[in-house]
Amino acid sequence: MTTSCQVTANIALRVDGEPLALELTVPGGTATAQQLLPALRILTDQLVDAAIHKVEAAGQKVSCQKGCGACCRQLVPIAPAEAHRLQTVVDALPEARRAEVVVRFAEARSRLQAADQLDTLLDTSPMTLEQRRRFGLDYFRLGIACPFLLDESCSIYHERPLACREYLVTSPVAHCAQPSASTIDCVPMPVKVSVALHRLESAQDTASASWVPLIIAPEWAQMHPAAPPTSSGPAQLESVFELLGATQSVT
Repeated sequence: MTTSCQVTANIALRVDGEPLALELTVPGGTATAQQLLPALRILTDQLVDAAIHKVEAAGQKVSCQKGCGACCRQLVPIAPAEAHRLQTVVDALPEARRAEVVVRFAEARSRLQAADQLDTLLDTSPMTLEQRRRFGLDYFRLGIACPFLLDESCSIYHERPLACREYLVTSPVAHCAQPSASTIDCVPMPVKVSVALHRLESAQDTASASWVPLIIAPEWAQMHPAAPPTSSGPAQLESVFELLGATQSVT
């Protein structure tokens, strides 16, 4: 179905050999990556549901639950479009809550600076896999909670970034307090929409960062203007599918 500004399509995907059917709505004309986020969230959630079904069929169970916020102290990489979206989310919060969140971002910045990690976070140059792992563990040891964490639960659950949606574990909850490759069993994701979005934005704006640490997202968004619209929403969505290595048909 098509309207003057939005296009809705029924899409049949095949990802990692498995079929996936969903309905996505995107801007019909030129669009920014941020305008694709609602559709990409739906796509991510569907892929995550399929991944959960697969591990449950194998006799495993997802350990994550409301009130378990250990993973919300990890370094979370988000796309530039998501950083700008989070700035909008912060601006729209009720005054008292907004002030609290702004203070928590500021406190996190001070702790990162005191730990000599702020410069590394502000410089989002590519790292090797080993560098990312080492830095990620060093960051986790600081115990800095996501500024949106409230009573050990995400206070912006419906607005949470794609990487947060994709991160689920089947290992015991107790292990999340001291994560390592040997103690954490993640739900395998055959493809990650978060990575595809990073690559899409990098291709559209080579001067922009390929990723932004969530913990400095509002600061980064204020310093870097959002990229202008490029191609149409459907064209960009097709690019995402290509980056995912997914075959699709559209009706």
